[in-house]
Amino acid sequence: MAQFTALVLAGARKSSGDDLNGGQLKALLTLDGMPMIDRVISALAASKCISRIVVCGPADLGDWPGVTFFPMAASPARSFLAFLESQWSGSPLLVTTADHALLTTEMVEHFCAQTLAQGTDFTIGMADQAMVQDAYAGTRRTGYRFRDGAWCSCNLFGVTSPKVADVIHFWGFVEQNRKKPLKVVAAFGWLTLLGVLLRVWTLQDALRHAAMRFGITASAVVMPWAEAAIDVDTLSDKTLAESILVARTVPAE
Repeated sequence: MAQFTALVLAGARKSSGDDLNGGQLKALLTLDGMPMIDRVISALAASKCISRIVVCGPADLGDWPGVTFFPMAASPARSFLAFLESQWSGSPLLVTTADHALLTTEMVEHFCAQTLAQGTDFTIGMADQAMVQDAYAGTRRTGYRFRDGAWCSCNLFGVTSPKVADVIHFWGFVEQNRKKPLKVVAAFGWLTLLGVLLRVWTLQDALRHAAMRFGITASAVVMPWAEAAIDVDTLSDKTLAESILVARTVPAE
């Protein structure tokens, strides 16, 4: 399998309004005794698919063997774009975030393998919203509704072509409206919006049509783990994520 570079977007964003981390850097929030970003880096470092790990964030976030830093820009999208324009070697790229505390090596390897198998310029990890809610009834995740159900983003993105730069420019808009899925879909044009509203398209259909706007190909990598769709944005997310992490350490009887 081709070796991926992993870019971890850590940024300088502090906790949300509910004081998630006491005003400190969100990436350093401790869950079950370990900072979130350490968990993400550990999952990536243990994967045979990852040959290089780059953290985009403050240089004082931490120090991990073999991990390099890239200066952060004004937003995750701009950081992503700056990395593509100045550092990307052309090898496959996996992008994730420092608050993906439940990321596992198994998830990383599934995503990388499927990104290569699908052969598109850009991939995005998605999980079935019904699966997520069945597994964790109390969690609330934003869902994008299509003919084949509602889907949640998993903060996993794959890049295999330099043609995706225009998509990253657009990502800035998505960042600002990520809790408003219809507004995001509408930005791809009336045909895309109509197709989604009428449930004419499946998730893959919609991504294919949306990608045409940018002259690229795109597809979804379906993640079969509910935990892949759970990042840590609120205190309730923190409580849920920590309970999942604790359960993982309990030996099976």
